[in-house]
Amino acid sequence: MPNGSPKFTLVLTKQAEKQLNYLPISTRRQYQKAFSLFCQEGASYRSLRTHRYRKKGKNLWSSSASMSKRFYWHYTTNRTVVVINIDSH
Repeated sequence: MPNGSPKFTLVLTKQAEKQLNYLPISTRRQYQKAFSLFCQEGASYRSLRTHRYRKKGKNLWSSSASMSKRFYWHYTTNRTVVVINIDSH
């Protein structure tokens, strides 16, 4: 597990929290691990497989905890990230 102070603060929207709460515990743990890695290492951490999309003139990012577990987010400041949606299939 990564050490040191976090690079990012991660905030979940109410929708993302609700989605996460409906998932099985094992799936939630995978997301929590991905969120922890994201906070410590940033979006460039290679196992997260991050992609950028343009939506309504803004950047929307997608990172994958695994091939079937994605979360969508955007920057609100240069050190704060808001997770707006999760997608597990």
